[in-house]
Amino acid sequence: MNKYLFIFALILCPYSAISQVGIGTTTPDQSAILDVSSTTGGLLLPRMNEVERDGISNPAIGLLIYFIEGNQQCLQVYNGSSWENIYCPTTNTVPSATNVSVSGTLNVSEIITATYAYQDAESDIEDVSLYQWYRSDDASGTNEIAITGATSLNYTVSVSDDGKYLSFGVTPIAVTGALTGLEVKSNYVGAVGVVSNATARINEFHYDNAGTDVNEFVEIRISGNLGSQPADLSQYMVSLYNGSDQSFYLTVTLDSLTQTCDASNCYYVLDSIAIQNGAPDGIALSSPSGLVEFVSYEGTFTASNGIASGVLSVNVGVFENGNGDANGAIERSVAGVWSVSTNSNSKGSENSL
Repeated sequence: MNKYLFIFALILCPYSAISQVGIGTTTPDQSAILDVSSTTGGLLLPRMNEVERDGISNPAIGLLIYFIEGNQQCLQVYNGSSWENIYCPTTNTVPSATNVSVSGTLNVSEIITATYAYQDAESDIEDVSLYQWYRSDDASGTNEIAITGATSLNYTVSVSDDGKYLSFGVTPIAVTGALTGLEVKSNYVGAVGVVSNATARINEFHYDNAGTDVNEFVEIRISGNLGSQPADLSQYMVSLYNGSDQSFYLTVTLDSLTQTCDASNCYYVLDSIAIQNGAPDGIALSSPSGLVEFVSYEGTFTASNGIASGVLSVNVGVFENGNGDANGAIERSVAGVWSVSTNSNSKGSENSL
């Protein structure tokens, strides 16, 4: 009989080894391998500094400790490759941002700037805070979206912002103490506008003269003095077109051209170039909002590529016949009428017509 009881006990042992264990309870929860119950004490994890923690040999994934190193205290878990903070209790308050605002001209291609005041009750200095610009349909923030890549204090207003409203958000971050505060946003400003294409135009050019062609140039005029010019001239482009194959043979942006300004306009001159002699050829100008104009001389044609692709040129109606002075030019009047100035161009300044 004793032999049978011994065998029965051996059969029961494995089941006892894998059953739930209760500490402070006789009925451990069936979902827990260990159920600790108490109304007078808590669960105390091993407390270690960095040297002690890093001395653990082959820590298992999910291993928990309470990390204490100087003033830093964190509940940590080993994630398989490093120790990761789960929670770091602190009495230190998080930093905050106040007076968040946006300034600048709300037009496409203009640069606007955000400012704010960083504050921290414990005087923890600011680390690299997080910035984000937002776009919405109105001043209330309807259909708000975060603008991809717009994560600095300055923002260049894009064509996508036309008619929209903009806001800047900052999440303050401290170097020490409680690190990350709450994001604070400025009021929405807008609506964003587009500088009229009429303010930028092809203003003057020279392409043909007696003998070897020299002093060839194209001049672009943008109205307004130097202080009111577009902030990002790289978004304005000039392309020269060859009418024989309707494709462009040279493209430059205005930021690479020579700029001169008076009280009313700024002039951007592309010179020292071999401009085609016509029959016909053309010049196109584009801005952030698209093609401004596409003019041609000695005939018309439809561009096959580039900024004027698919557009029929507008003939300026006058031309240089190859017998003129090297200092001549085709100029545009204030009213927009083209005329030939036979021996005196005005590149870089107000037209003489």
